[in-house]
Amino acid sequence: NEPTIEELRQIALIGQNAQGRIVSKEDMIARVYSLPNNFGRVFRASVRENPFNPFSTYLHVISRDSNGKLTQSSDTLKKNLSIYLENFRLITDAVDIVDTKIINIGYDYTVTVDEKYNSQTTIQNINRKIKNYFDIKNFQIDQPIYLSELQNLILNEPGVISLIDGKIINLRGFHNQRNYSSIVFNERIYTDRGVVYPTPGSIFEVKF
Repeated sequence: NEPTIEELRQIALIGQNAQGRIVSKEDMIARVYSLPNNFGRVFRASVRENPFNPFSTYLHVISRDSNGKLTQSSDTLKKNLSIYLENFRLITDAVDIVDTKIINIGYDYTVTVDEKYNSQTTIQNINRKIKNYFDIKNFQIDQPIYLSELQNLILNEPGVISLIDGKIINLRGFHNQRNYSSIVFNERIYTDRGVVYPTPGSIFEVKF
């Protein structure tokens, strides 16, 4: 039977009340990015299950400083975000807002350059490509690095004959008069078949 006018009205009210609610991980991340700027700004957010509590979800957040470098989100921002999300979450949901680990890395490589090409110019071009590849705007929390993509960038540069070696290195603490995060990352352990994975709840950053 066709629904009555009153039944249609009730269906519409239920649908209206459900709009904007956080149901999926995508809904959660969309809401995080819609936080009004006057309450702070989250640069990246990621949602994953809490391995210690099946009824809770981890919301990893990270921000950027005035120089565009990754920095931990302030406690004030996380508190504002918690209050903001409270208006949209389902009553049975529990969300823990936690920091994202910053893994500072570099990329070491050795190439053979054709003698017809200027080696210094070739290296500069390769470095520019790698810099663009590692632009933090291209990275998300928990996003891995595919070594084959870096290899292709280098091998497709005119003048490069061969790529002798290429590897991700971890930079931490005070190194070469520069400050990095304190996170220790063993790239060998977290590399599997040409893919370098960050530890859960982390993000890679080429800081300088």
